[in-house]
Amino acid sequence: MENEKLSYGFLERTLRRLAKEGRGQVMAIFALALPVLVGSGAIAVDVGYMMTARNVLQNAADAGARAGTVVLAGGGTQAAASAAAAAIASQNTAGSSTLAGAVPVVSFPTATSVSVAFNTNLPLFLAPVIGINTAAIGANATAATAAVSSVPPNTMAPLAIACNNANGCAGSLAVGQTLTTRRYCGNFYADGPSGNACGNTIANGEIFMAGITFANSSNSNSAFRDAVENGYGDTVSMGQQARALPGNRNGWRSGMENRLAAGENELVLPVIREAANPSGNFNVEVADFIMVRISSFARAGNTDQTTFEIISSSVASTDFATGGEGLGINSTVGVRLSQ
Repeated sequence: MENEKLSYGFLERTLRRLAKEGRGQVMAIFALALPVLVGSGAIAVDVGYMMTARNVLQNAADAGARAGTVVLAGGGTQAAASAAAAAIASQNTAGSSTLAGAVPVVSFPTATSVSVAFNTNLPLFLAPVIGINTAAIGANATAATAAVSSVPPNTMAPLAIACNNANGCAGSLAVGQTLTTRRYCGNFYADGPSGNACGNTIANGEIFMAGITFANSSNSNSAFRDAVENGYGDTVSMGQQARALPGNRNGWRSGMENRLAAGENELVLPVIREAANPSGNFNVEVADFIMVRISSFARAGNTDQTTFEIISSSVASTDFATGGEGLGINSTVGVRLSQ
């Protein structure tokens, strides 16, 4: 019995000693591992912070590149585009004190594109514990103009431009061109565009204007007038079929006069051609779009005259023309990030 008690006492003392020694070992291991644990935590926190800061820079670069390209699309100079790009990019970093030293650098890869780049040293929060005080981060973006394949609602007037020659308007329209056009009516593609339209003959090679209607629009005089004054109410895309409006629809004149009186002299016009596969009365299709700046409009019997310049300007569209689409006029463009 005594030997049994001795055995139990010896076992108890042995276990206590091992437990005490184990605590010491754990403390030693923890002391050695502490810098690693702190360093890992610092890296985790600061890496997340770096990623957030870089996202801010990327968004700022994207916004700046877009803003500068919009200026170019409207005919602005590179100096004006650079100022706009830098201002917008800086506004997008202004709310972060740690990015106060981030200065956008603007460049022009091409005549129709703008690049914005950021490179800065970001102060870190916890990494200085392990001797890392800052981290280099950067972002860049390039935006360029590109011809659009559709225009949004209330952007375009349903006054189409057509060209009476074998190639249609391909090669006949260009940015910077000033034209005085007469408006004709009737189904002028029924017997070819050189046929009569409302009693008037369209001359060979003439560039003219015509009212058009789409499948879901009204043919009424008032609807046509409102669409001229305020813009056609639906999205219109290249290749979309339309009908050359029959009759004079002379009510559109007041729509144009109201528009010009309000100072709204810039608008998008569709360029049309004969439909390759006409469907019912829809005998024409949209071949391209042009942005125009109207300088004068004059009532003249059944062939009112409108003088305008074809300009380049951007519209709020994310549908861009691909190979084979459009006539290569590049008048109505959108702004697209390329990287």
